[in-house]
Amino acid sequence: MNDSEGDSNDDSAVRYLQPTPPSSPDTESPCFKESVSPLEILTAASARKEAAILKRKKKKKSPSATSLACNTFHELYTLGEVLGEGAYARVQTCTNLFTGIEYAAKVIDKVPSHSRRRVFREIDLFHRCEGHKNIIKMFEYYEEPDKFYLVFEKVSGGQLFDHIQKRKIFTEKEAADVTSDVVSALQFLHAKGIAHRDLKPENILCVFEDKVTPVKLCDFDLGSAPEFKFNTRGTSDNSPKLLTPVGTFDFMAPEVVEAFFEDTKEELAYDKRCDLWSLGVMVYILLCGYPPFSGSCGDTCGWKEGGGCNECQMRLFDNIMDGHFDFPSRDWDHISGDAKDLITNLLVKDAKKRMSASDLMQHPWLQNNRVTELQTPERLRSYKPRSVSMFAEAAVCTKRVILQHEAAEASKAEVGEGNLSPPSQSSLMKRRRALLNTQGVARRGSCGTLLEKSKLRQIEESPVKAH
Repeated sequence: MNDSEGDSNDDSAVRYLQPTPPSSPDTESPCFKESVSPLEILTAASARKEAAILKRKKKKKSPSATSLACNTFHELYTLGEVLGEGAYARVQTCTNLFTGIEYAAKVIDKVPSHSRRRVFREIDLFHRCEGHKNIIKMFEYYEEPDKFYLVFEKVSGGQLFDHIQKRKIFTEKEAADVTSDVVSALQFLHAKGIAHRDLKPENILCVFEDKVTPVKLCDFDLGSAPEFKFNTRGTSDNSPKLLTPVGTFDFMAPEVVEAFFEDTKEELAYDKRCDLWSLGVMVYILLCGYPPFSGSCGDTCGWKEGGGCNECQMRLFDNIMDGHFDFPSRDWDHISGDAKDLITNLLVKDAKKRMSASDLMQHPWLQNNRVTELQTPERLRSYKPRSVSMFAEAAVCTKRVILQHEAAEASKAEVGEGNLSPPSQSSLMKRRRALLNTQGVARRGSCGTLLEKSKLRQIEESPVKAH
C-alpha cells in the first residue's frame, strides 16, 4: 500500500479506503506491495487480542511453585495451630513459605448457610477500615472451590477476657485504657456508617502477651455496610436502618431484642447505636466481673453452661428490654463515679439518648489514672453467651410466619369475645412462645449457628437483680 515518493497527487486516505486495481510492473514503484482490506486488518487484530487474552487466562490458572505471584493459598502459606473454631469457620496460624512470617488465617467453609455475598461484605468492611490502629488488619484473601482464606495480622495477646483471667492485678486505669481503644475503633466505624453488631470480649484481641493494651477489634462477620443517601435536610447520611436481629444475646441492645418480637419494618429497624449498648455491657463486666443483666431461672437447667432454657432466655430478654440495672455497693463502692457515669450514659434504653462514640472520646473517665485493683480476674467463671446467626434464614422466616399467625389468631379471639384475655393468652405472650418454640426447633435441627461458644465468665453468686 506504499505510494511512490514522486506521486504527490495521490490521496492516501482514498487509496486506503478504496485501493486502485493492480497496474503493470513497468508503471509501478519497486516498493509495490499487494494492498490489504481494512476488514482483514481488523479481523487479524481481533484474533491477536483474543489469543493474548486466552494466553493470560491460561497463565493465571496454572499453578506456579517458583513464582511469588501465587494463585492459591497453599502455594504461599502453610497452615498451623487452630486458634478458634465456629460453626462454619476456623482461625489458624499460617506461615508464608517465602518469608517465614506468621499470620492468622480465617478459613471459611463454603456452605449454604453462609453465603458468598456475606464473606465478600466482611472483606469489603476490612478494606474500608484499613489503617486504623485498633482494628485488625487483613492483608489478602483467596477464594477456592470449597473454601475462603482471609489472611490477617497475628497478635499474641489472645482474646481480651482470656488475657485478663491470667492476670493477678487488673486496675481501673487498665479498664479505661481498653475502653478507650475500643471507643476509638467504634468512632472510626460509625463515622463511615458501619455497625459492628457483635461487640463482645471475644472479638477484642490483645496485641501483647505481657500487657492488656493496645487492643484490636476483629470479626466483621455480622457488620453492616454503609449506605449513602440524602435525608430531608439535604445532608448526606451513611447509616442504614438495620432489620435483622443479630449478635450475642447478653450484649444485645433493647431495640435488637425487640426486633425478635415485632413484625413491621418500622418496629424492626435499629442502627449503629446498638454497638454503644454492647460497649456499656462490656465495660460493666470489665469493672466488676459479671454482666448487668441476668436471665437465670434458678434451676439446674444448664443455662450458665451454654444450654438452652426458654425461661432463662425470656428473663434475659425481659431484663434487657426493661433496661434497669444497678451498681451493688459491695462491688462498686471502690469504683469511681466517672466510670459509673459512662456506663449509665451507654445503657440507655432509648438509642437516641445514648452517648455517641465521638462524645465518649471526650469522657473524663478514659483519661483517669486510678490504680484501684479490680476483682474482675478472680470473678470470671465459665459461661457461654447465646449468639444468633444472621443467616439462619429458615428459622427467621419460619419464626416470623408463626408470630404473625399467632398474633392474628389472638387478635380475632380477643375481638370476638369482647373481653380482655388473660396475660398468658395475650398476643405478645403467644408471639414470644412462638419465637421460643421456633428457636428450639432450629437448635435441634440444622441451624447450629444459633449458639456459639464464648469465654466470658459469670460469677456463681446469685444474679444482680434489676430494680
